[in-house]
Amino acid sequence: MTDLNFLFESELKSYPKAAENYKKLELIETKEFDFESYRIYVHFNPARAVSSLAKLDAKSIAERPCFLCDRNRPPEQGSVNYRDRFDICINPFPICDKHFTIISKKHELQRLNNEKIDIFYSLADDFKDWVVLYNGAKSGASAPDHFHFQVVNTDYFTYPIETPMPGLISKISFSSQTADDAAKELKETLLKLSDGKWLSLESSDPADSSEPQINLFCEHKNGQFITTVFPRNCHRPRQFYAEDESKLMISPGAIDMTGHLIVARKEDFEKISKEVLIDVYHQVSRKI
Repeated sequence: MTDLNFLFESELKSYPKAAENYKKLELIETKEFDFESYRIYVHFNPARAVSSLAKLDAKSIAERPCFLCDRNRPPEQGSVNYRDRFDICINPFPICDKHFTIISKKHELQRLNNEKIDIFYSLADDFKDWVVLYNGAKSGASAPDHFHFQVVNTDYFTYPIETPMPGLISKISFSSQTADDAAKELKETLLKLSDGKWLSLESSDPADSSEPQINLFCEHKNGQFITTVFPRNCHRPRQFYAEDESKLMISPGAIDMTGHLIVARKEDFEKISKEVLIDVYHQVSRKI
């Protein structure tokens, strides 16, 4: 099995742009907000502008080359084969100290099915000291046209991902002894969140999917598969589209839902208050 730590160090030596962006993580500025039983951290990370500020309308996606397809990746970016179905690549625009993208070898939509769920739990089983995550096509994915997972270092997170965040962020967490049990419960959760419609559509349109809006995590620890699902209301808060002083270019993905909100513009970082933070999360997190 691939040693992700070894792959990470190898890629930093051969991929200067990625090495530069990981070095910049040391310079990130952070604000901290206390919610009594937990804290929310806002991080100013300008390298994430490529993902956070990406245009995600159908026209823009159709007109740009897919940056996850092998032919369009930087020549210095290496990859490792995973189960003859995915490529493991270092993420050159990281959030976490060690950040990988698990990219489908086929150009296919960011949409879960039975096979993808099995791969999700295979990743958690194969990389037990890591966290596996998934951004839904309308819940933080910057490439909704190309299927991918992500794998990040566990110690990035201040709290266990399943930690409740009452009054702010809703989540569904469950523990399973086997990958099969975890997959079964996840499928049942997706059905409930989609009112029984999950996988009922076969459209090729990324905007036309029965998949509920979610972010998804799994960590294999203490002999258990710990799955956490974050139900979503929307991809981006209204402030993202505002044309006045309330404008905030914030696009929460999976990691943002754990209480680490990433901000790519300095003016947005300086503007964020506890009240604004609460408003943003109340918009994007779906109450359950």
